[in-house]
Amino acid sequence: MTPIKQRPIGPVMAFGLLAGASLVITSLLFLATGREVVMNPRLNNLLYCLLIIACFFGVKKLRDDLAGGLITYGRAFASGFKIVLVAAILHALGIFFLYASRPDLSEKYKTVMLDMFKEVHGDSIFYAMAAETFDKVHMPAFIALEELLGKVLTGTFICLIIAAILRRAARPNA
Repeated sequence: MTPIKQRPIGPVMAFGLLAGASLVITSLLFLATGREVVMNPRLNNLLYCLLIIACFFGVKKLRDDLAGGLITYGRAFASGFKIVLVAAILHALGIFFLYASRPDLSEKYKTVMLDMFKEVHGDSIFYAMAAETFDKVHMPAFIALEELLGKVLTGTFICLIIAAILRRAARPNA
């Protein structure tokens, strides 16, 4: 296997930064155009599509340009995971600053979450405890952490699939 050439900023970091910036910009564009950003399934689907595209092309670029066309499953997965991690961290930072600067979004998020809890659990004691706990921990950092964990967990699954698609081992000389 050909060793990977070192560059000041490799495709993994470049695609991670690009993906993270595109996730933040997409969220801001949704907000600027008057669309809902709190628990919006269309926005989430679009963000995951952007993450998939960045991860796929980042690993493909690494494989084709820097690794001589050969990459193991492990290296492909690790590279994709790093892209997802960088993008998720940037997105979480963007979400933190967005929700910290817009208290109305933070309150809307709290209302939507409590409505979902009430729909699932009704007026049970669990709903009352969840509402009380949510009042104590509800803050932009909590929302950003939730976004970070969601993107990393889903991104890990995406990387498993992309690594399987893009891996290419050396052919034995016969």
